[in-house]
Amino acid sequence: MLSSQGTVPRIAVESLTGCAGELLVILENLDKLLPYVRVVSFPFAQSQNDSGAVDITFLEGSVSNPHDLEKLKRIRAKSRWLVAVGNCAVWGCVQKSACSHCKVEDMLKAVYGQDSKIEVLPSTSLDEHVKVDVKLSGCPINATQFLSVTANLLQDHLPYITHKPVCLECKLKENPCVLIEDNLPCLGPVTAAGCGALCPSVGAACYGCWGPSQDAQMDAMAVILQEKGYAIDEVLNRLQSFGAPAKLFERMKFEVKNERV
Repeated sequence: MLSSQGTVPRIAVESLTGCAGELLVILENLDKLLPYVRVVSFPFAQSQNDSGAVDITFLEGSVSNPHDLEKLKRIRAKSRWLVAVGNCAVWGCVQKSACSHCKVEDMLKAVYGQDSKIEVLPSTSLDEHVKVDVKLSGCPINATQFLSVTANLLQDHLPYITHKPVCLECKLKENPCVLIEDNLPCLGPVTAAGCGALCPSVGAACYGCWGPSQDAQMDAMAVILQEKGYAIDEVLNRLQSFGAPAKLFERMKFEVKNERV
């Protein structure tokens, strides 16, 4: 793929409100791309940055304040392809989950005091505001997936990204099931694969940091965890921690409401 100027493709790596984990993964693997692209903007890693049009922008972080929203719209306007990298950008992650439990203004006052001048917004994913061409989940993202997505876009192809559950990766690794055998609150059945089943591979429960898998059966997952002795409030908090869409929990909340009556 040639850029709109007929030269080497121009890419940018930008961030909103996030932990910069995705930026570190990209930085560690950037040497594999440099023969094929020109990195014109990467404020995390270089001091001189070009604000002009680019072919691909990799953007991490959620929209959590007015500055984030303004920056997102500028980035979308100058980017041919916009790739949301990481769970904050794709789902909203823990900051979005926190906003679902209380008002963002109350959190602001609790942390910074009554007289704070900081402007905030309820944290949201990128696609709630602009068109996103590719969504690459992860906390942080997987380097192999990042390179594969980039290679596809450089060939003018939108990549195919699987959202099969983590359980598939456990089966491929022949891991013992920590949910069945150890009664741990593992969210592998409803969490998107891509991490290589890192937590279950060391005997720990998956906690859902890659966001929901395709057709995630959250209500069935809740039933299983309740049968293993976990309280429904704990189950809901665990399932919602990384910003899964509210629509996945509508049926569950109805059942929980009836259970408490």
